[in-house]
Amino acid sequence: MLTARVSVQYDGDWTAEVAKHDVFGEFIASTFRNNRYVGMLAIESQDCDAVRKIISSHDTVETIDLVEQYETSERRCAATMLLRGRLNEVTPLQALMYDGYLPLGPTQLVNGRECFDLLLDDRNELSKAIDLLSDFGSVRVERITQDFRREIIPSRSEWQELLSSIPPRQRKILNTAAERGYFEIPRQVTLEEIAQEMDITKTTASNHLRKVEKQLIEFVLPYINLAVRNER
Repeated sequence: MLTARVSVQYDGDWTAEVAKHDVFGEFIASTFRNNRYVGMLAIESQDCDAVRKIISSHDTVETIDLVEQYETSERRCAATMLLRGRLNEVTPLQALMYDGYLPLGPTQLVNGRECFDLLLDDRNELSKAIDLLSDFGSVRVERITQDFRREIIPSRSEWQELLSSIPPRQRKILNTAAERGYFEIPRQVTLEEIAQEMDITKTTASNHLRKVEKQLIEFVLPYINLAVRNER
């Protein structure tokens, strides 16, 4: 048994056209029924509005609902969209599933290519998958792993629970500390200076920061330890 990441540039599809806007995306969820398609797509790009225009102009897409949009810490645009449409032909994902292949995790969009992580019996089955995807465009094998290895990462619900549980005051001091260079080596600002900026005492600032640091460390540390054990 092995796992392989295989990518295909789906010629003539919007997934290939959005490459000019430096798009990374994931199909969070999708379903097909009677040639109808519904999918939730999360993207990061230099220009989310331009990407939406490309997608909406494609003849298979009927509606796009913008669920959320915000700016990332790298000053890129992030957006989540709900797509509805009809399918005029079989997609790469459908072709893989119809032929019995098992994709692991969401389909990703990277540099205009659809990327699939496949669980396979052997390299002969990988060769057949490549031949199957070649009907849609150029195919590349990005990575092959001889043994199945589950990714040790928190679930979306666990991340959401953590992020929503941090009180506004702690979130504010954490952002202030990060922006002012408190976590840099050497530090660019003292805890006392952060406290003065927020108009609180140094003790209060310390308590808030230590509480949020403790919460983040307690959440991440078990996954770090699991990942290390999984590599042994």
